[in-house]
Amino acid sequence: MTNKTLIFGSALVDALMNVPNVPLTGGNALGDFLEYQVGGCAINAYCAMRSAGETADLFVPVGHGANADRIAAHIRRIGEVPHVISGAPDNGWTVAMIEPNGERTFIVLPGMEKLIRQDWLRELDMASYDLLYLSGFQLTQPHVAEDVVATYSKRRPDATVLFDVAARIQSVDPDLLMTLLKSGVMVHCNEVELPQVAKGDTFEEQVAYLHGLTHQPVVVTLGARGTYYYVSDTEQGIVPGEKVRVVNTVGAGDSHCGGMLAGLAKGLSVPDSIAIANRLAAKVCGMQANMLPVFG
Repeated sequence: MTNKTLIFGSALVDALMNVPNVPLTGGNALGDFLEYQVGGCAINAYCAMRSAGETADLFVPVGHGANADRIAAHIRRIGEVPHVISGAPDNGWTVAMIEPNGERTFIVLPGMEKLIRQDWLRELDMASYDLLYLSGFQLTQPHVAEDVVATYSKRRPDATVLFDVAARIQSVDPDLLMTLLKSGVMVHCNEVELPQVAKGDTFEEQVAYLHGLTHQPVVVTLGARGTYYYVSDTEQGIVPGEKVRVVNTVGAGDSHCGGMLAGLAKGLSVPDSIAIANRLAAKVCGMQANMLPVFG
């Protein structure tokens, strides 16, 4: 039986452009504008999960304005109903600068996402979910973070949260982060994010620290080398990545999380779930789009 999954998060509009390099302070670079795309960790992860043959409840608050209209239309296009918040302002947007090697640098201009409160989330029956997704980006606004963590605390004790650490985790209140990182939280991060969220001098010590807090597998993406996982001292290793010509890494981490959720929802092991995640992340890296195509 498929596990019931919740994917919650914010949605933004990404303005994608190619740049020869990201300029240093006081510098200048000539960009080549590509397009506007609907983005955001939650929608990207959701589309990856759907691409892998699984589904989830998608809860992405939508406001009112040009960005919100674009996001709402996209959500309908993938067969979901947008959750429009009465009286909320427009959703935010990002400038995504993509260098020739596919690496991207974001400038985020938040909108209604920094206003998320518990009353927006009351309709969610948190106790009904077996798997729940949460991005660290939802914790970077203090008041939003408090309400989101309080909402996720209402999940069942046997439910699992896939926590995608994400960039800017250092701006999250340490005490609040510790409130979240308890039993039932599976940490998903990359090599840069790992020491920002864990204690220890070595990779092994940092992984052990997180496992000790959460009693759940720890998953660390290693770029082209694949993905490391730690379930226990006797069950750990690296699932090799898939080779691809990198066009754009926007959405790769989110899609990796969606693949993980798809595998876990099917009841697969952590390595088998990671194999799905690696495949989907590689596919996104070979595309200009930041999410896998899904049709309603």
